[in-house]
Amino acid sequence: MSRSFMLSIALVAVAVVVLSACGTSAPSAKKPVDVQITLTEFKIESSIMDFAVGTPYHFVITNKGALAHDWMITPVGEQDETRALVKVEDTDLQPGTMITRDYTFTQAGALEFACHVKGHYEAGMHTPITVN
Repeated sequence: MSRSFMLSIALVAVAVVVLSACGTSAPSAKKPVDVQITLTEFKIESSIMDFAVGTPYHFVITNKGALAHDWMITPVGEQDETRALVKVEDTDLQPGTMITRDYTFTQAGALEFACHVKGHYEAGMHTPITVN
């Protein structure tokens, strides 16, 4: 075998290794983690309290109370609803209804799930959560 033929085979082998290492498929997306949220008078319960930055979450919010509630993720103690990271209005959370929202946290910190229907937050309808 000639030296140029051997060099050609070696170059083809290197190209195959390099191209196979690159891969052609897109990276797989993370599957969302289900989080069960239950609203009652005047309490918010969650199946998860500690969350991770970059992990997608699928919130399943159920109003098991007798009153309409809203649900949002806010900085702890935040009263300005426009600062909510995620928000579901009380018109969408009437008694006996269930709604879903998807969210991926982008920053670590102390947050809370809260209901800001008049008087509900003051009655204790907020639950602290942690994002790491």
